[in-house]
Amino acid sequence: MNCPLCAAQGPRRMFDKNGYQVLLCPSCDTAFIDPMPGEEAIRGTYTLDYFKGNRSKFGYADYSAESAFLAKNFASRGKIIESFVPRGRILDVGCANGAFLAALGPHWEKHGIEVSTDLLKDSPPPKEVAVLAGGVLEYPGAEGSFDALTLFDVLDHVSSPRSVLKKARSLLKSGGLLSVLQGDRSSFFAGLLGSRWYIYIPPTHLWYFSRAGLSRLLEQEGFEVLRAEYEPRWASLTLCLFRLSYILPSFLVDPFYRLLKGTRLGEAGIRFNFRDVVTLYARAR
Repeated sequence: MNCPLCAAQGPRRMFDKNGYQVLLCPSCDTAFIDPMPGEEAIRGTYTLDYFKGNRSKFGYADYSAESAFLAKNFASRGKIIESFVPRGRILDVGCANGAFLAALGPHWEKHGIEVSTDLLKDSPPPKEVAVLAGGVLEYPGAEGSFDALTLFDVLDHVSSPRSVLKKARSLLKSGGLLSVLQGDRSSFFAGLLGSRWYIYIPPTHLWYFSRAGLSRLLEQEGFEVLRAEYEPRWASLTLCLFRLSYILPSFLVDPFYRLLKGTRLGEAGIRFNFRDVVTLYARAR
């Protein structure tokens, strides 16, 4: 078979997980799952239970309960974005309930797009954030209409990352900023855990990028990578336990998860950095 990202021949099998093969393309240094789900199946993942503790979908224990910690994570990314583009029109792709956009100051005209209509109904975005429901390829914005665009944990959830990047480039002004956050399968932590790495979660994650492979992909699609950051992140103890079950057998984790969920201790924040999630900041050429 040919690689669905770069069309090169000879992807090799890395391992099987959750009923899928995970294959690696040596040419573009990107891994992907086989078979690749169809668009309807992909979108069907993001019903409300994805954000409310359905472990089989590998989402969130409770997205809304993470708001304080998400705000900390978003604030640090916002500062870096503003060091390149201090103000203007920004589009957050996969914006969930608009929390990142809400963390930005009033000097931004804030736009978002989110595929989960369930989440938008359950947790409406702030009034100052203009959010459309749907996928980014359907976004009706004019070419060159944005100063900045973010893809936080997006490219590994879509069937065609290249198409999404082409759309992002068309929406950005020349010189506009793209911020892409993805797991880095070439990191030490990912290599240490192997197939148990918590980001290897087919069929929720469809693609697994290395920093070098992702950088090349951005360059191919009209961007110049300016900066790469492995930023510390905050999460609740409950979410950490929820995702620890991706690595360890659930019978080892579940008693602690059930004990702490909904308690003040479970809602306590943990700051961590495994240096396995990279954010690339790139300029549209």
